[in-house]
Amino acid sequence: MLKRSNQYAILRAAWESGSLETMRDIQQIVPITVLTEDMKLNYNTLSKRLLDPARFTVKDVYRLAELIGLEPSAIFNRILQEVQLQAAQNKN
Repeated sequence: MLKRSNQYAILRAAWESGSLETMRDIQQIVPITVLTEDMKLNYNTLSKRLLDPARFTVKDVYRLAELIGLEPSAIFNRILQEVQLQAAQNKN
């Protein structure tokens, strides 16, 4: 298994390259069990938030940004895009 710092470095590279399509894809690089421990969230809570990014709190976004090494605005923007896409799909 990769060291945590390596997992987050890979996640940052994937994020910056645009190869992550959804927030849920984060767990393909960093296991959700690692994320729950590092973000201090319950497994079920984080699972729900990854499936429905509108559930992320400001605190969650800041923690995740710190772990990945990104600006919180990058996370907020991704969440906003995903929420808007889900809303548009629900209208159809």
